[in-house]
Amino acid sequence: MEVGFTSKSVEETVNLSSSMIDKGGEFSSEIMKGSTSKTVEETMDLSVSTVEQENQFGASGRNDHYSEEEKEGVGLDDEFERSAISCFRYLILFLMISVTIAAGVATYFYLEAKEDHDFDKKFSIVAGDIKQLSYRRLSERLTDFQSLASTLTGLAANSNTTWPYFTDDNYPMIVSNFMKTTHAGMIFLSPIVHEIEKKEWSNYTQRRQHWIADSLAFQQEPQPDNVTDIFPSIFRLSAGDKIPEEGSGPFLPIWQTIRAPRNGDMVNFNMRSDTHYSNVFDTVLETKASAMTDLLGLSNQDFVQLYDPDVQAQPHSLFLQPVFKDSTGQEVVAILNSDVSWFPLFALLSDNPVPPVHIVVDDGCDVVFTMKVTGQKSEFVGFGDHHDPDYDDHEIEFPFAPDVATQHIAGSDCTYTVRVFSTSEFYYTYHLKYPAVTGGVIAASFAFMCLILYLYDSAVRMRQRRLLHVASRSEQLLSVLYPKSIRDRLFGLEKKGDNNAAPKKRPKSIEGNDTIFNKSSRFQLKSFMKSNPNGGSLDAFASKPIADLFLDSTVIFADICGFTAWSSVREPAQVFTLLESVYRAFDVIAKKRKVFKVETVGDCYVAVTGLPEPTKDHANIMASFAREIVDRFGELVGFLETTLGPDTAELGIRVGMHSGPITAGVLRGDKSRFQLFGDTVNTASRIESTGMRNRIQVSGETAHLIRSGDDGHLLRRRGQAVMAKGKGKLQTYWLLTRKEEGEEHAMVYSAHNSDDFEKTNRNTLPEDFESANHYAVEAMLPAKLKRLCQWNVDVLAKALKQIVAQRMATGIKTKQFEEALDQKEDTIKRQMYILDEVVEIVPLPEFDSEVYTRQKDIDEIELPEVVIEQMQLYVSSIALMYRKNPFHNFEHASHVTMSVSKLLSRIVAAEDLLNADETVTKSNDIGGSIHDHTYGITSDPITRFSVILAALIHDVDHSGFSNAQLVKDEHMIAKQFKNKSVAEQNSTFLAWDLLMEPRFKDFRRTIYAAPLELDRFRQLIANTVLATDIMDKELQTLRRNRWDAAFSDTVAASPSSARADVNRKATIVIEHLIQASDVSHTMQHWHIYRKWNERLFEEMMGTYKRGKMDKNPADFWFQGEIGFFDHYIIPLAKKLKECGVFGVSSDEYLNYAMDNRREWEEKGEAFVAEMVERYGNDVEEMVPAVEGIDLLL
Repeated sequence: MEVGFTSKSVEETVNLSSSMIDKGGEFSSEIMKGSTSKTVEETMDLSVSTVEQENQFGASGRNDHYSEEEKEGVGLDDEFERSAISCFRYLILFLMISVTIAAGVATYFYLEAKEDHDFDKKFSIVAGDIKQLSYRRLSERLTDFQSLASTLTGLAANSNTTWPYFTDDNYPMIVSNFMKTTHAGMIFLSPIVHEIEKKEWSNYTQRRQHWIADSLAFQQEPQPDNVTDIFPSIFRLSAGDKIPEEGSGPFLPIWQTIRAPRNGDMVNFNMRSDTHYSNVFDTVLETKASAMTDLLGLSNQDFVQLYDPDVQAQPHSLFLQPVFKDSTGQEVVAILNSDVSWFPLFALLSDNPVPPVHIVVDDGCDVVFTMKVTGQKSEFVGFGDHHDPDYDDHEIEFPFAPDVATQHIAGSDCTYTVRVFSTSEFYYTYHLKYPAVTGGVIAASFAFMCLILYLYDSAVRMRQRRLLHVASRSEQLLSVLYPKSIRDRLFGLEKKGDNNAAPKKRPKSIEGNDTIFNKSSRFQLKSFMKSNPNGGSLDAFASKPIADLFLDSTVIFADICGFTAWSSVREPAQVFTLLESVYRAFDVIAKKRKVFKVETVGDCYVAVTGLPEPTKDHANIMASFAREIVDRFGELVGFLETTLGPDTAELGIRVGMHSGPITAGVLRGDKSRFQLFGDTVNTASRIESTGMRNRIQVSGETAHLIRSGDDGHLLRRRGQAVMAKGKGKLQTYWLLTRKEEGEEHAMVYSAHNSDDFEKTNRNTLPEDFESANHYAVEAMLPAKLKRLCQWNVDVLAKALKQIVAQRMATGIKTKQFEEALDQKEDTIKRQMYILDEVVEIVPLPEFDSEVYTRQKDIDEIELPEVVIEQMQLYVSSIALMYRKNPFHNFEHASHVTMSVSKLLSRIVAAEDLLNADETVTKSNDIGGSIHDHTYGITSDPITRFSVILAALIHDVDHSGFSNAQLVKDEHMIAKQFKNKSVAEQNSTFLAWDLLMEPRFKDFRRTIYAAPLELDRFRQLIANTVLATDIMDKELQTLRRNRWDAAFSDTVAASPSSARADVNRKATIVIEHLIQASDVSHTMQHWHIYRKWNERLFEEMMGTYKRGKMDKNPADFWFQGEIGFFDHYIIPLAKKLKECGVFGVSSDEYLNYAMDNRREWEEKGEAFVAEMVERYGNDVEEMVPAVEGIDLLL
């Protein structure tokens, strides 16, 4: 016999590793992309835990074969090379970063300087325009007013009027034209009146005051009542009162005005009486030249009160122009006054939008005001200097109107200056973020190039590290596949360049002892490398075979008992979960114990000690390993039962060990393997196969070696010799496990043999059961039932998450129908006769493509903690409601639930549909196609949940008696349910009554959130549970007729709607699904069928012994099973196939059913005889029948 670990071609692995070693860790692209690299990677990924856990011999690498001096020299060279490359890399990185920063900074400062230049240039242009425009506009106003004064001189001369008695009726029209060109707010005439003319002037003004009404009419303004109420003489103001002027004069009364006053208050006001303006007027009279005053409203309050009280809100000044008596200009007879607004003087001409600037006007003494000029628009900011101090460096100053005489109350030293400042808007118009952005873009571009180069360098380094890592892991992989000496031989670890070197001198201890030295198996492996300096190539088998004889070794075979039957009812993923968990745990122990794992063949684990490194105590090491893996296996299967389902904890392990010589080596070929050969391996396999569950059997040779160590006290001679195929009788020994030694307790329990399950009868529950939480209820259960409860909760939770996911996609609010649900729950609870609720068609919802596309993955759904706790309590309570029957118990209900869950998961998955119909792949409605193919079962999570829950509760409180017997005995629950489907109705009623208790309200509301959902849930529970009554002939006939109406080709199509036909098929499929699951043990592996068949026989035999059955089951059991297969099981399995929704499971169930039927026909009679001997002779007291009516009440 031979055993071995199959791997990827050794030649490819060795060549791959040799290529990395010989070429500095560089692969060709073909190798990296080809199947060789991929396969090696996959092999290493699959074996990573094994590599890490089993490499007890160490991957010594090439340096193991170098001298200390060579190692040191190579290490120094490698260190220097790595340091030099690292320094050079950092230097390049520093230079690139420096260039990046320099480029960005240089670009930024260059563009910023250019923006400063453009800004200064534009600001200078704007300030220059303001300066020139203010000069020009003021000069134009001066010219205009001089022209107006000349016009008045001419009009007076032509009218032969003697000054000051001049009033021109066309004054408003003449002056208004000047106002448009000069932007003056008000223009008025002040004739010079001497003292001798004052009285006549008073009379004159009273006669000619009609000009006010004429001016208002010209201005198209209404006439006020007091328009003629002018002061009768020239006056001045004193504390707001009008005081007639006295003195020698001359006087300058206000006379004709444009924008005539709405009353006569300001007429005859003597302008010279205003102390602020007296000097100005005197200057104009003396110099006979134009002049401009300072701002109105700051000192001359008397005049302002008459003129315009609001004028002080904005900067205005008076422009004074002398009017001459004649064209000679020798005598001034009047002064033309005009208020001048400062705003229009500084406005720009451009129609293009110009950013604003601040203009600060300073009279040089005590008046400062600020304007904001934006193109042609000027705004008053306020008195004082309000420019932005951030732009003090951006200022242009010039004198205001140097050619125009200005008079100030403070004296002639007060001269106006204008300062132009930039605003933030103006600054940022020409100082954009271009320098920073452009500099940043350039820096980012350089940085990006640096990053690309860095990433490229990193990628190269990662690739190199990956190649080196692959090389290292290849060596590690070989360290797992092969012992160290053989691995060294495969790798070719000779130092390159030594082909021509002089051979090293052997140690004196070796010279002269070639014969002895060459006989050493370790030396044979190492000497092979020296004889093959190119090393590692196995091409064309050019080298010698790699094999050696190891005289002192111990081989162990560990096989999982019951694995074949267990795996037959599991999903592939569950099978591999078990194997991976078990083997990974064994690998960890092997690494710790220095045991070399050879291979795993299916569910058999093979390992060896004593090779290639001779180990004196190899048998004791293997004994310790065997004891530990047996204990660890028991722990694992107990733990995994909560995730892998019922019967997992019942798996066992059978271990066999034998010691002796072994031939080990690499069997080369397409799939190279490290293998063990010899009689020792064959004997170890025979000892394992003749062993017993959860026990360690060792040969006499191994027992002898163990006795020489510390574990001899653990050996027990087996009572009789075993018959080994090809070996004859062998005397073997039991090596006590830790459990047998009393150090640990068993992890696996049998539900029907557990004494503590006696308490699970509902009648004996504590009085506070109704208020107990799930922790208290679980405490009443034995360990096995606790694990089964947890597994059932996980299955239900997954289905419940699907309900929540769909409900979230539909947008149904759970609180929307609260009152209606309470009422309907009360109505249903009063319905005790469940059979009346069974319907021919359960209406399932139609497919909603929008809901299907919006639905979340269930992995994203989190159930509320209160729902999970209530579900755990409910399942635990259901477990307690099951009786201690050999067959109809909670373990069987869990077995049925597992079958239902499996069949539901196999209902034409998406990939099956796509494989069957390629046109579906072109459709945008894959979900709809699956819905149609499965009659809507897959798209309704409430249906899936209901069927799973029905499987769990379908035998609650089952007494162990048939319905016929309950009816015959006139049992109270038979009367209660009218002698129809008694046990099934009782189970449904009790489970539903429990669910309706207030403590499960959150659980219920998660299952259904609307009355229609509650109706569908109730109908599905009733139909599904009642479908398990296969003995009622009337119900069987109805189901058969419905099947024919839905699926038979010979029956005419139903006249009902197409939708009703689909729902009929769905209802029938669900009924057959639960029926098949209820007897699924007959359609599973032979060992599972035998287990449950024996339990059913035990239950029925107990019923017979108690007088509750007319016939002895032993009399009809053999033929009855054949008839059961022929008339129910096999036809039922065929129907699963015919309905076309269960995929490969339908074939699986049918094949198992037919195989079990054939095997029962061959072995059934002997099996029945064994059961009769076991259960038919010794009368055992069964669990007393519990009156179901007690539970109903």
